[in-house]
Amino acid sequence: MNNTLFDLFVNFRSSKIIWDSLEKKYGSDDAGKKKYVVGKWINFKMDNEKPIMSQVHNYENLVTEILGEGMKMCETLQANEHTPETDMLADHSNDDQKCKIRRLDLADKNKGFIELLRQLTVCDSVSDKEFEDRFKELASEGDDHIICVVEDNDTGKIVATGSVFIEKKFIRNCGKVGHIEDLVVDANARGKQLGKKMIEFLTKHARSIGCYKVILDCSTENKAFYEKCGFKEKEIQMVKYFP
Repeated sequence: MNNTLFDLFVNFRSSKIIWDSLEKKYGSDDAGKKKYVVGKWINFKMDNEKPIMSQVHNYENLVTEILGEGMKMCETLQANEHTPETDMLADHSNDDQKCKIRRLDLADKNKGFIELLRQLTVCDSVSDKEFEDRFKELASEGDDHIICVVEDNDTGKIVATGSVFIEKKFIRNCGKVGHIEDLVVDANARGKQLGKKMIEFLTKHARSIGCYKVILDCSTENKAFYEKCGFKEKEIQMVKYFP
């Protein structure tokens, strides 16, 4: 009974009784369309690689086939109406479609990129010329320094950003280290796992470049978040600011 979609629609205790009853009645049948239809329903499983809502529709089609064969099924299992859980899954799917990670573009200055950075730390005003010059400078470094953003397609605003630059060393057989910096998610866009997705994207990039590790600095308040992303505390950060 390890089926994520099934658990959304039915209480475990009552569903087990119905499931066992159907399997006993039809699972051992040697022929007939009823066995075929119910068998498809019994063997239905969620696939994390496929769109959630399309699988919801596939489930509903299986229920329709069962009812079309004259078999009875409780209303809970039929799940023909939207539930809060399926609505939530639909919203999450839509969020994935409208919030995709991409590299910083020159036009992003006018989409709230600088304003977003101000939610992270001090960021004074940057003129269009200054932004263009720095953008071109970073772009010339290719994959060794990338800044990524998430643009909300509904609002046209940049709602998340993060960067990674590659440090080339002599140690570790002339190894490379990825440094993740300036990760921030807009206050109004939090709770959608954009920060986690950004970390995963930047980490994968560093690994694809050949880095033997990726490191970052964070506040005590954010320590738990990065631990959930697979990072661990190591040593102590030191800093010296220049006037």
